[in-house]
Amino acid sequence: MLESFINMVTTGVEAGASASHTPQTAIAAVLCAALVGLFS
Repeated sequence: MLESFINMVTTGVEAGASASHTPQTAIAAVLCAALVGLFS
């Protein structure tokens, strides 16, 4: 379940980064996914 959540977040980040050029949002989402992976 966690891996599918991280995959969903990363694909959302890729789609959001390609749609609107906001790297800060992408970086924030990646960091959140990394934190979720560390603490689970």
